[in-house]
Order: sequence, then structure tokens, then C-alpha cells
Amino acid sequence: MDNVIAKILKVFENNNLFEEGVELIGSWCFYLYQKHLKAPSFPLRTQDIDFLIPNPFKGKEHKEFIQQLEDLGFQSEFNRSGSLYLWNVDLKIEFITPAKGRGTADAVKFKKLGLAAVPLRFVNLLLNDPIYVTEKGVKTALPNPANYCLHKLVIASRRKTKDKQMKDLQQAISTYSIADKRYLKKQFNNFPEKWKATAVSMLKKNRDQLPLFDAEIEQILITLQN
Repeated sequence: MDNVIAKILKVFENNNLFEEGVELIGSWCFYLYQKHLKAPSFPLRTQDIDFLIPNPFKGKEHKEFIQQLEDLGFQSEFNRSGSLYLWNVDLKIEFITPAKGRGTADAVKFKKLGLAAVPLRFVNLLLNDPIYVTEKGVKTALPNPANYCLHKLVIASRRKTKDKQMKDLQQAISTYSIADKRYLKKQFNNFPEKWKATAVSMLKKNRDQLPLFDAEIEQILITLQN
């Protein structure tokens, strides 16, 4: 599977997309945090590999981009919203972009890339100050770990199921360990007051649900509230 992931990343690098603002996000991003930045081990990898596209996308036109992914053995399909994804028997490639305003279910078209992406709220947090790791010779853009941590805290409070909420919190806690604490605090200070209160409340009320992470949660609370 890792070899397939490397080939996908190489297509993005060949099109200069990581330098044009696109990032690898989701569980495969966290896997690279573990592999390259020594984030705590956590079994998160799924069959989905997600890429975040800034909106607006200010990069160049890449007419052959989707075809190059299909040449790896993937088939293109469309969701009901019109967003494009690619799949094979082992993996699904999806494209995400920040939603504007209160959000909409309609896919966002990127003519330069020949695709339409799924709009999601709050993912704009992940686009600030990306970091780069070299995975099998490919320089890959990832969200800054501090922003990844804060993003997980924000969306955890909006999860409808306890299982997904706990997974988000564990990812936030694990990513905190590799985040620049001063930068994280600076970013948190720029949040709306409601977001701040929600993140702190989420950590406090779930401490008893994550007893093995009590010390880590305390450190995050100290950083956020100091």
C-alpha cells in the first residue's frame, strides 16, 4: 500500500501541487507525522487518502493531472454533489476544499485541475504555514501539526457520534506532542471566543473518557489557557 501512496504523491509533486498550496490531510497525513516527526503511534490509516485544495486555487493549469492518477490504476467517479473521486480495490482518493460562509453541499469546481472537490467547514485552519516531509523521495506538504491539533479539537465538538469524537480528540492529543507550543497558542488566540470555549470545554468534559491521556490533556489545557 505504501508504494501506491508514494506513486500518488509523486503525481502531485510532478505537477508542483504541493508547492501550489495543496496538502495531504487525514489519516495518511497523521501516518507521516508518526513516521517522520515521531508522533505517538496510533492506528489511523484508512482506505481513503485525502488532499486539501485551497480555494481559490492560484496554481497553474494541470490538464493531465487526473489522467496521470488514472494511469496508476484508478477509476474516476462522481459523488451526488458532483465532486470527483478516484478509486481502486484498495484505495479511494478524495479532494477537499474549504467551504465558504456557512457552507454548501455543492461541489466546488477547479477547472485548472479538472475536478470538483467536497467543501468542508473549518479545514481552512489546515492551510496556514504547512510543513514538508520527504516520503520516499517525494517532498510532501502536510498541515502544520499545531493547526492539525486545533482543527481536531474544533471538529470533535461537532461530531454526532461518540466514537468519532474520541478519535478526533486522540488525534489532537497525539499531534500536540509534536506541535510548536508557542505557535499553537498564537493560533488559538486568533480563534473566535466561542471556538476557544468549545475546545477547552471539550477537553475538560472528556478527561474521564480518556484516562490514559489525562497528563497530556492537562498540558494542552495549560497551553491554551495560560
